[in-house]
Amino acid sequence: MKHFFFKGKEDILSSRNILNITEAVKYCKSELSKLLESRNLSFLVGSGCSLGKNGIPTMIKLANSFYEPSSEVIEAMTEKLKTLILSNASKEILKSYNLDFTKEPFKNNLEIFLGTLYSLHFYLEQVGNEKELSDVNSVIDETKHFILYQCLNSDNLGKDEEILKNYKNFYRKLSLRDSNLPKPNIFTTNYDLYSERSMDDLGITYTNGFSGFIDRYFNPSIFNYALAEQMDISSFKWNVIDSFIYLFKIHGSVNWIEVEESDKLFKIKELQNSEFEFLKSQKNLMIYPAPIKQNASLGTPYSDLFREFQKRIAQNQSVLITMGYSFADEHINNLIYQALTIPTFRLVVFSDIGAYVDNNYGIWRNNIEKLKNLNDPRIWIIGSDSEFTSNPQAEVNEGSGLHYFSTIATDLLPDWSENIIEDQNSKIIELIHKTDKL
Repeated sequence: MKHFFFKGKEDILSSRNILNITEAVKYCKSELSKLLESRNLSFLVGSGCSLGKNGIPTMIKLANSFYEPSSEVIEAMTEKLKTLILSNASKEILKSYNLDFTKEPFKNNLEIFLGTLYSLHFYLEQVGNEKELSDVNSVIDETKHFILYQCLNSDNLGKDEEILKNYKNFYRKLSLRDSNLPKPNIFTTNYDLYSERSMDDLGITYTNGFSGFIDRYFNPSIFNYALAEQMDISSFKWNVIDSFIYLFKIHGSVNWIEVEESDKLFKIKELQNSEFEFLKSQKNLMIYPAPIKQNASLGTPYSDLFREFQKRIAQNQSVLITMGYSFADEHINNLIYQALTIPTFRLVVFSDIGAYVDNNYGIWRNNIEKLKNLNDPRIWIIGSDSEFTSNPQAEVNEGSGLHYFSTIATDLLPDWSENIIEDQNSKIIELIHKTDKL
């Protein structure tokens, strides 16, 4: 692979003739270490971080598996998943509206497909055509259930340890950041539960906007709180605990539902039961992939979550690091562009967009290319292209890219535990000196 580190339009790795992955990681880690000590630190975690052999499929793979999967794809499916692909009844309904999912723009794009169905739903609802509305809703439900099942990743639980390991490495290191700095913010577009599972396993305390124990309901004021411990019983001295993370799932989650009969101010409930058969019968709160995402993000709880996103990246000396995010969501991009008008804002983009951008990877590549063409040194773009090379002598896996979540979590993020050990050693030495003087 050819690795790159753009500051503005300048590729720092190229100008320094850094070609080896080990050297590239060493240099990038050194540069990032300084930036990660910034006062206000936020991460945007996209679907790319949950990919992998046993992870959550991409939207293209979802489309190929949903419409008319090949015999090889069907053979690899579990019996349950086979029942969730587009039914013949739904195909007949689509045919009656001349919606040909085997052709563009639907063929490889579930977003446009689902968005078109929602538009049709809105039209039929307005004209009062109950029969056709019911038919279209059945296709929408099939599509949503398929996406929900895939995002739950139920078939691969226990096999997705590598992905979970990446999340654990990421959160473990992040939880050890300097306790004198504000706690980091994690914003994610993912519906899956990898973040929650990894932090639960590590014993890291986090808040995701829900309060309560038995019945957990959305309460955005929670994001203004921090967990603190009393330092001295005889006085009112408190210290925010070290391992604390703010988690914002800005497109919702597989285990969020709407409870209309609730007497709560916000009728959004987080469920502990994440089994598919239970969740599919609930009124799930996920912004499903569709062109209507921008409008959907205006309602609760998304408006509150996006308000927090806008507020936190607009703070003085803020750094936003995007990982696995394709810059395909304009409602998110607009907030990032607004933050770039603030002189102290810094943006780090991990992506495989680099010197080679001529391949047909869609509009999101153009969005990242536009950021690079701004030639703004506050914008860093780090990653690797698809040229594969192999060097068995490399300390880091040569087949890895700088933009891979595994590389970021394992090799690029500094291990702040080393600083904690050094601080503890310094305190012990200082205490010994004081004792000697006595």
